[in-house]
Amino acid sequence: MAGQDMGAGADRSVWNEFTAGMRGRWVQRRAMLRLLPGGGTAVVTTAVLLQVVAGLLPIGFVLATAWVIAGVPAAVAGGVESPAWLDLRDHLITAAALFFAIQLSLPVQAFLGELMRRRIDDRIRDRLMADSFTGSGIAVLEDPEVQDQAADGVSMLRFADWTPGAACAGFIALLSRYLQTVAAVVVVGVVWQWWAAGAVLLAGLIIRFGYRVGLSVFGRIYMSHQRTRRRRFYFRDLLFTAVAAKEIRVFGLLDWVGDRYADAFMASSVPVWRQRRRIFYGPYVLYTLVAFVLLGGALALAARDAAAGVLGIGAFLMVMQAALSSVRIGAFIAESDVQTEYGLNAQQALRRLGELTAAAAGPGGGELPPPELPVREIRFEQVTFRYAPESPAVLDRLDLVIPAGASLAIVGLNGAGKTTLVKLLARLYEPESGRITADGVDIRSFDGAAWQRRVAAIFQDFVHFELPVRDNVGFGAGELNDDAAIEDALRRAGALDFVRRLPIGLDTPLSRQYTDGADLSGGQWQRIAIARALIAVQGGARVLVLDEPTASLDARAEVAFFSRFLDLTRGATSLVISHRFSTVRRADRIAVLEHGRVLESGTHDELLAGGGRYAELFTLQAARFAEDEVPGATAAGDELIEEPADA
Repeated sequence: MAGQDMGAGADRSVWNEFTAGMRGRWVQRRAMLRLLPGGGTAVVTTAVLLQVVAGLLPIGFVLATAWVIAGVPAAVAGGVESPAWLDLRDHLITAAALFFAIQLSLPVQAFLGELMRRRIDDRIRDRLMADSFTGSGIAVLEDPEVQDQAADGVSMLRFADWTPGAACAGFIALLSRYLQTVAAVVVVGVVWQWWAAGAVLLAGLIIRFGYRVGLSVFGRIYMSHQRTRRRRFYFRDLLFTAVAAKEIRVFGLLDWVGDRYADAFMASSVPVWRQRRRIFYGPYVLYTLVAFVLLGGALALAARDAAAGVLGIGAFLMVMQAALSSVRIGAFIAESDVQTEYGLNAQQALRRLGELTAAAAGPGGGELPPPELPVREIRFEQVTFRYAPESPAVLDRLDLVIPAGASLAIVGLNGAGKTTLVKLLARLYEPESGRITADGVDIRSFDGAAWQRRVAAIFQDFVHFELPVRDNVGFGAGELNDDAAIEDALRRAGALDFVRRLPIGLDTPLSRQYTDGADLSGGQWQRIAIARALIAVQGGARVLVLDEPTASLDARAEVAFFSRFLDLTRGATSLVISHRFSTVRRADRIAVLEHGRVLESGTHDELLAGGGRYAELFTLQAARFAEDEVPGATAAGDELIEEPADA
């Protein structure tokens, strides 16, 4: 597991990371460099060439300023019109031109780096979306490790300096720094001594590699606390979003949630801070001392040779400035260090996410289901399913037949497995054993996405898109995006009247957070969702599934809705899930689900006559409904479907 590997990496010392972790870091960097083409050939090539120029300009400036200082005595002695003065003037102009060239190149480097980052990160986001929807199932998205990787990877994508694109731009930015170091070392070796050039190069690289290896270990430690950090994000979102705002206020939970957030923050941060002190402070002092001895010794010897006349004043200045320039590679590089390290971590998390989703997707089928499927039936054959290997079976060797062109109601108490059955039918999960067939063909042989287009399912926890009504309904069938089809679906769902009363009709965003937006009641939202399912049927879906979509309606309105719904979908293959037995009595067949199996099935009259579980629960619920009935109230009828859902 990635988390285990990271945890092991977090225990490494800096020395172990340098010796044992080098290969892993090179693998990470090669993977990162393979992302560079995503920045665009022209942009990347221009950025590389500019970095080469930017690496040479400072050394030219060093040489020009050294020549200026060295030429001052001769120019003063020769006077304004002397050749020495003219040489000094030329060197001053050259130094000034190089200085301005360095300054002018900085914003261009930043612009190209930002452009490259944006392009690469856009591709990374596209890949993230593709990985998240690899395969047709959703079980992998509930895996804790996938949640960990997604939390870190997605979180880092929100910070411009922590993304894979920023890491790529940071790698390009290092070209100028390393080229400047090499050029400076060459100057020291040519002007003075090659052994001195090696000493100042070693001084800079010791600090550089010590710092970067320490940063690498720190990155591993940071990534090893993914789960604790995800818990911290959860409590933070509770505090700063509207999701839990009502309950936090009503129940006075602010202090409790705030304390948990603080505890999670400290639990994810204190170990990182502690390890940072261990990694950076002690070792970094040692690196600096070694580099100081090497650099200080070289400069002291250069000063001795200058005093002895072996080095002229200009040559000494060149050696001193070049030596100091070469050691700058060991300092923190603002445009590269954080970006490359955290960008590598983000890329690793997102790559691991892709591996997990790809592995969970499995081979799958590639056939397209025939347009007319199902013609005869959909059949569950000895289907067993559990959400986790150690959990009890939700469905236990279930056998069920859904006749094509007929309505089947699944009823049962909460926890009987009704919603799970729907998720298996829609291939959001795959059975542990057994199979589901359409006209005798295992639906796993079909392409998952193509099969899901044939199933129009509205779940109890359907999505409330903060988008216009037109989109909320039209998502059911993107190809039927004309207003006439959308209004027809709204009318059939009993939602057209209240939609027309919204501020701007179909264009009204269904959220008060937007101008001219409106929020809907629970019942109104359910009618919008049902309209989404109805238009999906018009768009080619062959099976319509309603998973307790009317839970927010009262019992009479629910009975009226199902009566109207069954009339509208007569002849279509429909599956209706409900825990209210009285609402589905008009379905062609009814199956009672209990403990993961079909306990009994038949028509409403047959099940009542049988005196079994259905008859018992139907009688019990009917008695409760009769007690709640208001004397003189209108009987449940089709006219109730036209009432506003929040009436």
